Amino acid sequence: MDEFSWIWVGLVLLFGISAVVAPGTMTRGSILAMLPFAGILAIVATGQTLVIQQRGLDMSAIGMVSLAGVIMARSGLAFNSILLAVVFTVFVGGIVGIINGALISRVAITPLVATMAVNALLIGCVRSLTGSVPVDVPTVMQTISHAQLLGLPANVWFAFVFVASAWVITRKTTVGRRFVAVGVNPRAAEAAGIHVLKYRIGAYLASAVCFSAAGMLLAGFIGSASGTSGNDYLLPAIAAVVVGGTPFTGGKGSVIASAMAALFMAQLGQLVMALGAGEAVQLLVQAGAILLATTTRYSPTLLRTLKSTRR
Repeated sequence: MDEFSWIWVGLVLLFGISAVVAPGTMTRGSILAMLPFAGILAIVATGQTLVIQQRGLDMSAIGMVSLAGVIMARSGLAFNSILLAVVFTVFVGGIVGIINGALISRVAITPLVATMAVNALLIGCVRSLTGSVPVDVPTVMQTISHAQLLGLPANVWFAFVFVASAWVITRKTTVGRRFVAVGVNPRAAEAAGIHVLKYRIGAYLASAVCFSAAGMLLAGFIGSASGTSGNDYLLPAIAAVVVGGTPFTGGKGSVIASAMAALFMAQLGQLVMALGAGEAVQLLVQAGAILLATTTRYSPTLLRTLKSTRR
C-alpha cells in the first residue's frame, strides 16, 4: 500500500464510525447536504496539491475564493451574462496566480510570505468592492450550483472535472512528467532543458483558477458573496492535501487522493458538528487529522531508521 492509498482506508473507517456514533450524518439528506461543500473543497485542494508539488504553498486561497464570488456576482449583473462573468472571473484569477508565481519564482520571495501578502491585497479588494456587505449572486449561478445530475450535486461533477483534468495532465502527458520533474529537482530539470520558471508559475496559475471556480460555486450555492466566504477553505484544503499523502518535498502527489481527503475532511467536520462540538474543537480535529496523517506516512521510515541505528 503506497502513501496515497491510506485515504481510502481512512474514508471507510470514518464513514463506519459516523454510522455508529452519529447515524444522522449518514442519511441520504445529510450526505447530499455535505457533498456540495466537499466538492468545492476538493477543487481548492486540487489547486493546492499542484502548488505543493512544486514545493510551494498558496495562502491566497481565502482571498481568491472570496474575490471570485464577488467578481462573478458583480460582473454577472453588469454583463447580464453568467458566461461572460465566469470567463472574466477566471481571467482575474489567472492574473493573480501569475503574480503569485512571479513573486516566488522571479523575485525569490518565499511562497508563504508572497501568497500571504497577495491574500491581504485580495481581501482589501473584496472589502472595497462590497463595503463589507454581502453581494447577491445572479439567479442563474444559484440554479447551477444547486442543480443535480444522476442523483449527485452539480458541485461534485464540477469537482470531478477539475480533479480528472489535473490527474490526466500530470500523469498522462509530457507536460505533466516535466511538471513532476521540476518539483522533484528544479536544478536537474533545468539542466535537462526544462523551462523551470514556466512550470512553477503555471502551478500558481492553475491553483488560482481552481480557487476562482470554487469561489464562484460557493457563492452560487450560498446565494451571496462576501469577504468571509473563503475563510473555511485554507486550512481544510491544506489538511486534505496532507491527509491525501502529498508531501511538501515536491514532485510526487495525487489530486485524486487529495479529493478523497477533501471528502474525508467534509464528513469529519459534519461528524464533529453532529456531536455538538464548537468551531474551536473542529479546528483541533483538523489539526489532529494532519498530525495523524503525517505520522502515519513517515512511521515506516522512522521504524527503518530506528532498526538501522540499533544494528
